[in-house]
Amino acid sequence: MKRILFVFLIFFPVTLLSVEKPQDELITVGITTVLGTKISSELIFTNSNGKEIALQELLNDQKPLIIVPAYYNCPRLCGLVMDGVADLISEVDLELGKDYRVATVSFSPEEEFDLAKAKKAFFKRKLPKQNISGWNFLVGKEGNISKLMNQLGFKFKKDGKDFSHSAAIFLISPNAKLSQYFTGIQFSPWDLKLALIEASQGGIGSLIDQVVLYCYRFDPTKGKYTPFAFNIMRLGGTITLLFLGGLIIQLMRRDKKR
Repeated sequence: MKRILFVFLIFFPVTLLSVEKPQDELITVGITTVLGTKISSELIFTNSNGKEIALQELLNDQKPLIIVPAYYNCPRLCGLVMDGVADLISEVDLELGKDYRVATVSFSPEEEFDLAKAKKAFFKRKLPKQNISGWNFLVGKEGNISKLMNQLGFKFKKDGKDFSHSAAIFLISPNAKLSQYFTGIQFSPWDLKLALIEASQGGIGSLIDQVVLYCYRFDPTKGKYTPFAFNIMRLGGTITLLFLGGLIIQLMRRDKKR
């Protein structure tokens, strides 16, 4: 018993010291997103042509923006995320550049715009039928990168020459608020379309799309849009009332003719 107590007294202070200031040793890697967060749209980045632009310029047409955090020299995950976005652009029933925009933002301050230019050229070849001008590839300075990623709730840390990070895309509404996000490397075109329509606040999508969105709500536990029973019942009741009202009007007109 004395021997165990001795070992405890020797190693406990060392253990306590090692975790006393974990924030100085570790940066949490993951997603801590808070929906509704205001994004600093005045932040300046450099696009694939070497031109400095503010995020606000990507929201000027009152269309939602998808932000894809990545870095262009990533050997693994970032390429898979961008490939997933490319597949999404091909499959979603909305027009890139007209209904929404995409911005891949490098979270490595060491990367220059030539890497962004090469990556844009790659996806232009991969998506020959798409208006690739609606997909921006950006680099930036460390201060602007850190501020944007913190507001998105996207946490990463340097790991040798690479970074430890998660995989996610973030939807920004025209008023620069964080509207929705999806994690992973593959994304559902159905869910993204509803999220974009919701983020646009009625600015994109047909009347049918708006009705569908009315009947669905995003379920954070499942990470997708699911039927919302109460609104479906209300919509069904409204349609039934309209049908009955129309039927009564028709019968009254027939009686008048007789």
